[in-house]
Amino acid sequence: MHAVWQLDAREGTRLADESVVTTLTIADEHSSALIASRAFSVRTPRRWRKLTVDELRETLRGAFREWGTLPNVVQTDNELRLSGNPSDPYPSQLTSWLVGLGVSHRFSRPAHPTDQAEIERSHRTLSGRVDDAVTQNDMTTYQAALDHERDCHNRLMPSRAQACAGQPPLVAHPELLIPCRPYHPNAELALFDLARVEAYLATFTFERQVSASGTVGLGGQIYSVGRPHARVALKAHFDPSNHAWVFRDATGQELARRPIKGLDVVSLTGLDLEPLNPAPPIQLSLPLPLAA
Repeated sequence: MHAVWQLDAREGTRLADESVVTTLTIADEHSSALIASRAFSVRTPRRWRKLTVDELRETLRGAFREWGTLPNVVQTDNELRLSGNPSDPYPSQLTSWLVGLGVSHRFSRPAHPTDQAEIERSHRTLSGRVDDAVTQNDMTTYQAALDHERDCHNRLMPSRAQACAGQPPLVAHPELLIPCRPYHPNAELALFDLARVEAYLATFTFERQVSASGTVGLGGQIYSVGRPHARVALKAHFDPSNHAWVFRDATGQELARRPIKGLDVVSLTGLDLEPLNPAPPIQLSLPLPLAA
C-alpha cells in the first residue's frame, strides 16, 4: 500500500459566502482510498489564483502526518505550479522537496486523464456528495463536509475499485493503516537528504542562451557567465562534488563555474532548522513506568 498517491486539484467551486475554492485531493492508486482532501480559498480582488507551492506542500505534509507514512511515488499532472516551467525540464520546488524525502514525483501524460483515473473518479465522488447548499455555505462547513465524506468513503462505502472487490477501501485493505515508510513531522528534517536532490539535479543538462548582460537563468536564479559570452548558446550541468553549475559552450569548453543558489534545506522544505538543535538534557525520575 501507499506505493503511488495521485494528486490533483478541482478548481472553481463557489460557496454561498462568495469564496472561490480549489480542492486538492490525494487518492491511493491501488486501493482508491482518499488520502486527503483539502479546500483552499483562492479568490482574489480580480478573479482567482492558482495554488501555491506552500499549499501543495502543506496538503502533502498533512497526509504524511495523518497516515504516518511517506508514499513511494506522488503522481500529478503537468500543471505549471506542480512541475515547473512546462517548456523547461528544471525540477520544481515541489519535485525537489519530494526527491529530498526519497519520494519520486511522477507526471501523467498530457491529454491522458486515464493516467489519473483514481483521482478523477475521486473528484466526481466528492463533488457529488458536497454539492448541497448547507455544505457549500462557507469554508468551514465545506471542509468539514470533505472530511466527513472522505472518512465515509474509506471506512463505510462500497468501492468500485477492482482491488477492493466491493468493500470499503479500509475494509479491503486494512494494511493502509500500517506505515510502509514511517513519517513523523518532527522527524522530517532528519528524513530529508539534500544529497538526493543534488544527485537528481545532476541527471539533467539545461540549454540556455547567455543574455546581452552575460547572464543566464536557472531555477529562478540568475548566474553571471561574463559579458564576453553574451548571446552564446551554452549547456549547464550541475556538479554535486563542488555544489556548482558548470557552463560549457557547444564545443564542450568550460566557460564558467558558479556555486548554486537557492538549493538548501530551508528553501526546499519551508521548515526552520531550529528543531535540529539539540535540546538541553533533562533529569528523569527512576524507575520509569513500563509502556503499556
